[in-house]
Formats: sequence, structure tokens, C-alpha cells
Amino acid sequence: MNDKDILNTLLHQLSGYWESYDVNILEACVPVALNRVEEDFIASALGRVFDGDKVIFSPYHSVTWSIFLYYLSNTIFRNNGEVKEADMIYYLNKIMNSNDWFYPISLPIHFMAEHVIGSVLGRATYGDYLFIYQGVTIGGNWRNGKLFYPTLGTNVLMYANSTVLGDTFIGNNVIIAADSYIINEVIPDNCIVFGKSPNIELKIKSEEYIKDRTSCIWKW
Repeated sequence: MNDKDILNTLLHQLSGYWESYDVNILEACVPVALNRVEEDFIASALGRVFDGDKVIFSPYHSVTWSIFLYYLSNTIFRNNGEVKEADMIYYLNKIMNSNDWFYPISLPIHFMAEHVIGSVLGRATYGDYLFIYQGVTIGGNWRNGKLFYPTLGTNVLMYANSTVLGDTFIGNNVIIAADSYIINEVIPDNCIVFGKSPNIELKIKSEEYIKDRTSCIWKW
């Protein structure tokens, strides 16, 4: 599909919920968002988004479309501020995919998901090469009268229903196991995390080990 076909698909979806929006804003931002998708997907080892020669973009693949909608809402926000079109695209993503990826959040250049449903990616500092599964939550927490947000390093993989909150630092090359709950913790580089704070368990590994485990996702 070319940019015009994708824009028309988007406009058709929007028209099912809202009567008025600025087509010029969308028309200007769709190509930028698609370029961001291409920059993201070209680093992927997943054959469904990059076949080794070209990026595969399908609006009928929910993860692809959800990532595109995030990039589009974020691009509109960057270019135009908190206009209603950014809200609409963000809301459309919630309606279609049951996720909450708010457009002011700066997700990394290389970001991917296996399932997006039920995921909440809140205010945090995100390192590059983030991969999530369903039900993942990242967000703030009040501590001693102050609201803290997490910091995530490079190459973080979060399995289903894992949670990272508050004054938490996640190092580089970290795998967070399913159902883990991490709050106000410091997680070192090159490890696998299990359990729930304050009783988490760390399995320290080498950088090579973690990158090997994530090489099915990213082209290291």
C-alpha cells in the first residue's frame, strides 16, 4: 500500500467515530510516521515486518498498525502540539487495540511488540530496542510525596503482564519475566528478572547471552 492508500484507510477508520478532523494535518504527518515505522522495522529480525530486503507494512496486522498509530499521534503532537487530531489517533489506537500509548511519551526509535492488547506505556525514560508482550505496564509511582518514573536501558524485553513502576532503573540487556512486578528497584545490566518487589530474583548473565536470547527480535 502507498501513502495515499494508508491515509484513506486511516480516514475511513476515523470517520466511524468522529465527524470532523483536519485532513491536512493527517496528510502531512502520515508520511513522517511511516518513515519512523520503516526506521524501526528495518532493525527487526522478525520476518513479518522485515524480510531481509524490505519492510513489510500491513494495516491488517494489528501490531504493525498499532505502532504506526502511536508514531502518527506522536508526530502530530511534535509538529502541532496537543491538537484534537493527536487525541483522535491515540484514542483510535485504544479503541482498536486496547492499549494505552499516550502520544507525548517518547518511545524509542526501535520499538516492537508481539501482542499489544492491555499494554500501558506511561511516562518513563525509554532506551532503544524495547520489546513488549501483552499486559505490560510501565508508569509512575508516588514516593515520599514525589512522583517518580522509571528509566529503562537499551535492549529491554518485557514478557506478558510484567510491570515496572516508580523510581526504578532498568539496565541494558535486561529480560523481565512474565508477571514480574518491579517498583523502586535498581536492576543491573545483563540479567533476567523474576518475582515481585521487594522479593525479586536476578539471574546475572553476559551481554552475549542476553543478545543471543533477543536475536530473534533484533538484528544484532
